[in-house]
Amino acid sequence: MNGFFIDKLVMHQEHSDRIPVVGKSLCIEHDLQTGEFIHQSPKSLTVEGSYSTKLQIRSNGNRVSVSGNPSRYNRLDNLFGLSCLDDCVSIYNNILAEYGLPPFTKNSLIFSQSGVKANRIENGAIITAIDWTRNHFVGANNELTFLRGISSQSVGERAKSGHLYPDGNTSAWGYDSWRPYIIYNKAFDLKKRAKKLLKNASKQDIDYFEKLIQFCEQNGVVREEYKFKRLFLQRHKLRHYGLLKEIDFNKHLGELEKIIKRCKISGEQSMTIADKLLQNEIVKSRQSANATQSYAMLWMQGIDIKTQLSQSNYYVHKSRLKAIGIDINVPFDVTRMSPMRIKQTEIEISQLIPPNWYRHAQNHTLRIA
Repeated sequence: MNGFFIDKLVMHQEHSDRIPVVGKSLCIEHDLQTGEFIHQSPKSLTVEGSYSTKLQIRSNGNRVSVSGNPSRYNRLDNLFGLSCLDDCVSIYNNILAEYGLPPFTKNSLIFSQSGVKANRIENGAIITAIDWTRNHFVGANNELTFLRGISSQSVGERAKSGHLYPDGNTSAWGYDSWRPYIIYNKAFDLKKRAKKLLKNASKQDIDYFEKLIQFCEQNGVVREEYKFKRLFLQRHKLRHYGLLKEIDFNKHLGELEKIIKRCKISGEQSMTIADKLLQNEIVKSRQSANATQSYAMLWMQGIDIKTQLSQSNYYVHKSRLKAIGIDINVPFDVTRMSPMRIKQTEIEISQLIPPNWYRHAQNHTLRIA
């Protein structure tokens, strides 16, 4: 999975047999005219683990649901987590067993007698939300510059514009969409949560956590995170546990790689936009390069290029400029230009490798028939 691991998992499963009702409280609905029972709806029960970690579980007598972060549960941190769905489900099943509830199982394919594959049936667990994340390092003290730079770029087929949070530590795209995407400063995140996580912690845990923060600061760690919601999972057939593999998510990941590829241009300030277009063989003639450069200059003056061009010509120039890290779909902001133009040298980004002292998640997989 190229360094990606699971940061959140929400799933449920229907059972034909009656199972225990579990929740914090229970709302039972009856028809006031006939007295007939309609249904019962329990509120989720919070299951607390060590280090202020929590999972939410509930069962209404037929459907079992669990929500939480399996990579984080019973751990002080999840800088690196679980990359295998089976490992995450194993953690959930351990909790369900404690409450006398049946485990999550995998869906299977049903075949007709003629040998033609029939429609899938939901005879196993259904995923309704999942977050995938991974870590990169950009070098000490480069985090904010890097986040400002990438927030200037749009992502995805719908060209979602980046949003830089006021504190400068998070860039986000499409937060209200079916697949939000964020990148944030991990050291800042750890510091923000340290007081809560380290409450009543041992000296060994405190020392470890401080060492983790220092590790993130020294490397300039940023975290890339994708949030896949129910409708997205449904549309792309990523809901049925057992009928999908982790690699099925790969084609929906990697936005940061696309941004970096666009921004990998020369840091020489003397080179013009037209020169870069020619050097990268994006255009074939100086005339085309100069034309595209002229619209980039208008964009830098705050002019809406869409009003200056036909729709087809706008997309031609937009595509050319985006290939060298200039996104005219986003309003010009000198503080958010790509890192390569803010500094004289490029900010190099690499995938983060865990140090040898890191406390990895422990997997205690239950084998389910």
